[in-house]
Amino acid sequence: MENSVYARVDINEALSMAPIRPRRGRAKAMLSLLRPRQWVKNGLVLAAPLAMAPAHLVHGPVPIAATFAAFTAASSVVYVLNDWLDRKRDLLHPEKQHRPLASGGVGPVGAILLAGMCAVVLGAGLVLVPLDARLLVGAYLALNVAYCLGLKHQPLVDISIVAAGFVLRVAAGSVAAGIPPDSNLMICVYFSCLLLSLGKRRHELSTSLRSAQAEDHRPSLRQYSVGLLDSLMMVSLAITLVSYFLFLRDDVTFDHPMLATLTLPFAVFAGARYLQLVVIHETGGEPSRDLARDRPMLLNAALWLGLLVVGVIV
Repeated sequence: MENSVYARVDINEALSMAPIRPRRGRAKAMLSLLRPRQWVKNGLVLAAPLAMAPAHLVHGPVPIAATFAAFTAASSVVYVLNDWLDRKRDLLHPEKQHRPLASGGVGPVGAILLAGMCAVVLGAGLVLVPLDARLLVGAYLALNVAYCLGLKHQPLVDISIVAAGFVLRVAAGSVAAGIPPDSNLMICVYFSCLLLSLGKRRHELSTSLRSAQAEDHRPSLRQYSVGLLDSLMMVSLAITLVSYFLFLRDDVTFDHPMLATLTLPFAVFAGARYLQLVVIHETGGEPSRDLARDRPMLLNAALWLGLLVVGVIV
């Protein structure tokens, strides 16, 4: 009898402590809803200042940092809106069904409040950036809201909007640093990001061939084929490499010009390795995650970046 009494007491004590865990779980789920792992993409705001005018990062960091914060807040608003609209559709996807809204970790009202908080941060950040940069952030937000509301279901339009979002980051970073946007750099960024988006669609299409529900999750997949995506990836890679070389040759000042040419093999390897990962290893569903886990790609990136640093600084 005593043991049963003590057991009931222990259970009651455990139940009294239970609310602590859900609160922590909700906090974690709300942070996950903002997709902090994707914030690294906003680092493209720094691309033009780092490549063309590193001194601006030291002498005028506030507008650049504020632009980075504005894109981080804007992208978080888009992520919340996208997941809120897709919370039922995500249940059809083997991985996305675990997203906070689809799994019930965050309720619809909580998601709306979270998006409102991000909008406040966005407004505060925009106060500190130049007018042209504000317009570019606004264009990013408007374009991606349209994407969430229906354009993501339009084949070719979907991947074009994703790639355009990265170009807007680069352009806004240029404006914030007082640098004229560079056409070669923006072309390179557009087609490299288009390549990643195509690889992601190819991975999703391969999954859909094994599961009919995958196409229900992303209807635009019905208008793609593996052959089409492979062809578009090859074209995107070729344009990326050409525009990258033109950017190095014409727009970046190297004290040792030969170093610019020597970085080209690293760019070729990165593109070829990505194609290998997508086509042979059938990865690419989460490009940032897959590339960050690939040791050959990480080693190549380290050597590539090191050579660029030497070429610009030394």
